[in-house]
Amino acid sequence: MNTAIIPFEQMANFPVTYEGDFDLNAGAEEFASVKFPVISVKNARFHVKREGTKTLILRPKTKPTDPDEPASYIDMVVLNLQKSKTFYADGWTEGSEEKPTCFSNDGTRPDASAQDPQCATCALCPHNAWGSGVNDKGEATKGKACSDVLRLAIASPASLEDVFMFRVPPASLKNFAEVSKLLSSKRVPVNAAVIRISPDSDKTGVMTFQAIGGLDAATYAKASAMKGSDLVLAITGKSHQNPAPAAQIAAPAAKPEPVVDPKEVEKKAKAEAKAKKLAAAKAALAAAEADEEEAPTEAAAPAAKAEKSTTTTTTSSSFDAELAALIG
Repeated sequence: MNTAIIPFEQMANFPVTYEGDFDLNAGAEEFASVKFPVISVKNARFHVKREGTKTLILRPKTKPTDPDEPASYIDMVVLNLQKSKTFYADGWTEGSEEKPTCFSNDGTRPDASAQDPQCATCALCPHNAWGSGVNDKGEATKGKACSDVLRLAIASPASLEDVFMFRVPPASLKNFAEVSKLLSSKRVPVNAAVIRISPDSDKTGVMTFQAIGGLDAATYAKASAMKGSDLVLAITGKSHQNPAPAAQIAAPAAKPEPVVDPKEVEKKAKAEAKAKKLAAAKAALAAAEADEEEAPTEAAAPAAKAEKSTTTTTTSSSFDAELAALIG
């Protein structure tokens, strides 16, 4: 047996350094004791399960004498949502409350509490491949055996006090996406709208979503504040990931200054000085030649010619010598 491993039966031999080191335990158990009601739909009827009791959701009465009738829709505010995956080894039927064989709350890897994880990652799982699905008759389908669903944390716009979980099934994801696109086109956040959820009258097990209005400023502020509450995060399966305040976000690292070779700096400085001297010499020669091109008077012509010849020769010789010295 590996001597680095101490059997749990030998509790007395556990090192005292374990004491008080429970920060990871707290993170793993964060949502273990959080309980929340769940709204489900079966046979086009809404039910809410709370603390083990399942109750039919009834249509709101406009007067006391109205009969009790099942609600044909519910109007809710979506406080938060999370894409997840669920796999049932024996298949899933509408309204079923059976726990999935394996599931993922982030669509990346099985949740730590999954009954029977099927693979280390969702990307490599054979049940997540198109064509792995099976219908009620046991026939292969083009879909996935592991279904993509959306976990919604929803609440009534009347108070937002009672928060429920509602799963958007795979066949209804497109409908939910369409209402979200509509809200985006109107510059309305999903959690600022009241969305009507209804069973599709033509397709069994399919839900429709309709934006029927927006929240007032006070209610929207409350809904936004609830987005990161413990209960809402537990319902969606998200963990606490509070972004750091802007002041605490590290600025991009500055690019390091290039390493400078002192010899290269000296060489560059000499070259620049040499170029300046050469430019000055050229300018002086050009000025001298311009002065000599002026025509002399007739009386002074012979002398001027002689002087010009001497001056030109001297200047050119001087320039050639300086230029040779600069070039080196």
